[in-house]
Amino acid sequence: MSVSQVLVTEFPIAGTKSLQWWLVTDSVIEAKGCDSDPLLAAGLKLPSANDEPIVHIAIMSAAQAIVRWHETPEDLTEQQALAAARLAAQDDSLDPENLHIAAMIEDSGETISASVSMTVMSDGLSQLETLGIDPDAIIPAGWLIPAEEGQVIAADFGFETILRGEQMIAPDEPSLRPHLIGDHNVASLTETGIDDALTSAATSRDAVNLRSAPFAKKVDKYMTVSQKRTMAWMAAALVLISLLIPAVQLIKYHWAAADADAAALAAAEPVIGAVESVEEADRLLNERLVQENRGNVAFPVPASALFSAIQKTQGVSIERISYRKDGTVFAGLTAVRNEDMNPALIALQNAGFVITATPRTDATGSAKADITVRAP
Repeated sequence: MSVSQVLVTEFPIAGTKSLQWWLVTDSVIEAKGCDSDPLLAAGLKLPSANDEPIVHIAIMSAAQAIVRWHETPEDLTEQQALAAARLAAQDDSLDPENLHIAAMIEDSGETISASVSMTVMSDGLSQLETLGIDPDAIIPAGWLIPAEEGQVIAADFGFETILRGEQMIAPDEPSLRPHLIGDHNVASLTETGIDDALTSAATSRDAVNLRSAPFAKKVDKYMTVSQKRTMAWMAAALVLISLLIPAVQLIKYHWAAADADAAALAAAEPVIGAVESVEEADRLLNERLVQENRGNVAFPVPASALFSAIQKTQGVSIERISYRKDGTVFAGLTAVRNEDMNPALIALQNAGFVITATPRTDATGSAKADITVRAP
């Protein structure tokens, strides 16, 4: 991870009152100490909306975090190898039901597991929370010590001295040394070397991280001032685009309507002459059609008058109706007697329509009449 400030602290265990801490700024240890409140002692403030957050890393003692190396069979996938390492760590534990395990595969292909009591994890995280620290990563402290081939290194972190071999990380207990390293020489890591190991925690991506599974950190969602400004501009742009889309559509529709009006006026000009608007052209065309007994008025007017007259006359009905090209509505009426049709015909004449009527009688004796109706 690339950050400007990293606070590295000892991961607390039960009874720990003061914690070792190191403040790393731009890959250089700026301050360190052992205090009951590392944040206060380091002069740090909690992240605000105006600042980038400080990365917090906790390092766990070798007595609590047991690191193991496992062979990785070639026929296993990466996920299968990690699962096998976790199972092996459980088999080696005296309390497998209360065990938290993190696993990873090194660049060399070896599978690494780190295991710790779930009680230690939950208690330590609770204690850090009371201090305002929510670690981004929890790394076995011994993992930070570079391994040297054929050599064992002892590193004193203040809260614990740790032995580091090629495939060994263990607390440096004098009574255990003969069993752990035999007669190997032990080289002590200098203070500068320890500082280098701690600064590497800020940039390392290959550390086995116990902040995983049920103890994974909940990522806080926050935005910097720059991100908020960008979001505001994006929201404003979205609103502007949302307004521009219908505006552009309206302009396109207006242009299309104007083109259609121009085409309509050009088509009507040979009939009614030059006019200034579509409304005026429509009015003049309707007048022309009425004069010539054509268009939409030719059929509706006489037909509606005919239906109105029939509805008011009892015993008379329309058998058929049609419209001729000469503007005449042709209809067939039927009644019991011819005299029954007269009121309807008289009503049409009184309304000013020109009518003709040809009475006849069909085979059943019913009165029929073939009539024509024209608009005045």
